[in-house]
Amino acid sequence: MGLLKPFDLCIVGLYLLGISIIGARFYRKNAGLQEYLLGSKTMQWFPVALSILAADASAISYLGVPAWSFQHDLKLNQQIFTCLFAIPIVVWLFLPIYSKANIYTAYQYLETRFDLRVRLIASVFFLILRGAHVAVVIYAPALMMSELMNVPLRFSILVMGLLTAFYTMMGGIRGVIWTDAIQVFTVLIGFGTVTVSVLNHIPGGIHELWETGNAAGKFQFFDFSLQLNQIDNFWALLIGGIVLNIQAMSTDQAVLQKFFTTKSARETAKSLVFYGVVLMPLMTMLSVLGVLLFVLYSSRPELKASLQNADAIVPHYAAHLLPTGIAGLVVASIFAGSMSTVSASLNSLATSSVVDIYQRLIRRNRSDRHYALASRWATFLWGLLATVGALHAGALGSLILAFTRIQSFIGGIILGIFVLGISTSRVTSAGALVGAGVGTLFVAYCAIYSDLSLYWFCVLGCLATVSGAWLYSRLFSTPATSGEPPILAES
Repeated sequence: MGLLKPFDLCIVGLYLLGISIIGARFYRKNAGLQEYLLGSKTMQWFPVALSILAADASAISYLGVPAWSFQHDLKLNQQIFTCLFAIPIVVWLFLPIYSKANIYTAYQYLETRFDLRVRLIASVFFLILRGAHVAVVIYAPALMMSELMNVPLRFSILVMGLLTAFYTMMGGIRGVIWTDAIQVFTVLIGFGTVTVSVLNHIPGGIHELWETGNAAGKFQFFDFSLQLNQIDNFWALLIGGIVLNIQAMSTDQAVLQKFFTTKSARETAKSLVFYGVVLMPLMTMLSVLGVLLFVLYSSRPELKASLQNADAIVPHYAAHLLPTGIAGLVVASIFAGSMSTVSASLNSLATSSVVDIYQRLIRRNRSDRHYALASRWATFLWGLLATVGALHAGALGSLILAFTRIQSFIGGIILGIFVLGISTSRVTSAGALVGAGVGTLFVAYCAIYSDLSLYWFCVLGCLATVSGAWLYSRLFSTPATSGEPPILAES
């Protein structure tokens, strides 16, 4: 028998069923491609902002952030504040490009600026990056189910992956955005409840929190040393965090898909600002929650002894110390965080697969409904692939860093290609491809032969891609004479 009571399990089951029904209700049999993938570009900024938040924050964050500060300290939290620098850059530099083009994916811009090869390489990189992300996100709540409900891990992964794939396939982007909005509020309620409850369970309250946490070094915020191999080093988190945030908000189709559903660039900018305003306090609360749990578990050694996996600290607490019903709500909120991210990711994976590859290379000049149907099937197929990948996601190590490892390796190369496209007309298509190759090899070399913090890989990948492409184009090619010129004037 698992730790959760039958009533809690009923709440979790009803939530999963209910959100699937809500998402599937947006099904439109005769929906065209633009309606299915972009919601006919009529979405308001507020639900889009919530959906962007849902796409970025998942069970990886809701389980992994408290687990990290429970085991370590608060230094890793400083990364979240780098969005203060990243959001203005995205609004100023990238949104003007996307607002001027009637596109489904950002990679269509790359074909206009460079050629089809560059578009495809960026799209393939994205598919690998986001497909791996979905696998990790599915794995996270499945791990929790395995720990707390005695449900076999493989079965949990299958239920989580296939159920989300079903309602995403049925509801399209409208279903994704509105279910995301519901699930963000579920998460906020669930984790707000846990934070208040944990603080109330600490015998000495705020005083004990400060004394015990300070004695254990939990309130360390910064490490200004030049040890580039430290994951939570200030310089790695600042520079790497800015680059990772810019990459996610400007070149990741899972986020950009939401941009393309709004009426205007102004609406999109409002969504991004609201996203940053909510994300920073939310992630800070999760970090502080980990410290609260450390102090509480330090005073309850019998409780700590029953914790088998630190990544499951939040649901472990919910199952042991929250009242029946509330515990089920908290567990449901963790599922909410994952399902919203998975649905957004599957929709974007389907969009890139169909628009960038299937429509462009395999089946050209078919009807709009044909491509809409292909998008539905692509959504479900990506759900299957990600579910299979989730069966092996445990090999990536600590939950909070699992996806960051993948994003930092690939994301810098994608960002580098876009930086080349918008900043210079001297780099040719061949140069961009060479740059992508140089960036990939350089990051692989650093990952294998150096002990650099993973946050540096995205920075190095971007710099190597840009440098390699620029140098090749200067030595072996002439400036591009066709295609849409970059937004920024060449100096």
